Amino acid sequence: MKKKLYTGLIAIIGILILLVGGISGFVFYNQHNDQAAVVAKNSKSSKKNGVTISRNKKDPKKSSSKEDNKKLLWMLMGYMAYAKKNYEESQDISSTPELVDAVVKDFNDGTLTATQNSESTYTVSNSYGDVNVTVKPSEVRVTNDGTTVTSKSELKQTYNKYIDKITPVVKKIGNKTNSAHKPSTSNKSSKKVNKSGKDSAAFNDEEMVVAAYVDNADGNSPQDKINTIKSTLEKDNNSDVDKIPTDDFLSGLYTGSYQGKSYDSIASNLSTSHYEAVYLNGDSDQYAIQAVAPGMGLDEESNRKSRSKKDLINKYKSYKEDLDEILNQLKDNKSRMSAINNEINKKADDNSKSDNNDSDDSDHDSDSNNSNQDEDTNDSDEDVDVDD
Repeated sequence: MKKKLYTGLIAIIGILILLVGGISGFVFYNQHNDQAAVVAKNSKSSKKNGVTISRNKKDPKKSSSKEDNKKLLWMLMGYMAYAKKNYEESQDISSTPELVDAVVKDFNDGTLTATQNSESTYTVSNSYGDVNVTVKPSEVRVTNDGTTVTSKSELKQTYNKYIDKITPVVKKIGNKTNSAHKPSTSNKSSKKVNKSGKDSAAFNDEEMVVAAYVDNADGNSPQDKINTIKSTLEKDNNSDVDKIPTDDFLSGLYTGSYQGKSYDSIASNLSTSHYEAVYLNGDSDQYAIQAVAPGMGLDEESNRKSRSKKDLINKYKSYKEDLDEILNQLKDNKSRMSAINNEINKKADDNSKSDNNDSDDSDHDSDSNNSNQDEDTNDSDEDVDVDD
């Protein structure tokens, strides 16, 4: 009897254990499913709100980068349309493929840099200055050096066939230029490049004027041209005024303006009536030089020749000390002009007085001779009368 009772208790306990285990498993299973459902729901909601990005959906960052590159492409094409004339004049470029190659080269070697200022505005810089490029819905506008507006349809028609050449530059700029929400890093990087470029290559305005003037001198090489100018300055430096070539005296730097445009000039005689005007044209890539003399004024613009600042700097950057030496001598000549003119005028007055005195003495001698001749004649007449 006791044995049967004991066996029954064991069976009941086993059943209870099974029941408890089953109930626990059921509860755990339901909780796990509920949690999975909540996670799945939250994940779906997060995707809708743009918080979590599914691998099967587009990455908005990538989409934004693609949009930035499109705008950079428009910016580059707009800049090419603006810079076309400058490149034609400075590098003798006559076709669109040559223009594209030249601009691509300048971006690749750091001659040109681009900075993104906002979602649709950029600054393109070189060692001469900056221009601002704004990408608008239907056009691209370039400002700072005048205003150039080109429609996107025209840009597409002109440059679309060269996309393969332009795209690597777009990617390069895109990698170096931060998007609009991080302008400070981008600007800092750009300024560093520009500062480095100016430290290594650019001249100040006075040096640019001297370089332009020297480049117009006789000679086959930069050194030959520099020697031509130095030879003239050596003669100008003579302490004997009579030996100073007044019609070949480099009499300093001057400034002026014509039709609202400012220019600098270097005069080549003491009267400053002969000079060469140099238009630096602000931030433009071009400068212009024009010879002026009596009968050949600033209005004769056919004498004005535009040339590349970049080429001028590259040509004379290794001769900077020579240019500064010439510049200092020009300034010295200008400071001496007043004293030289005064001495020349004084000598002219002295010579004039001397000539007048010589003339008076000559007249006096002539009068004396005439007087003597009259007396002799009278004596002769008296002798004749007596003989008669």
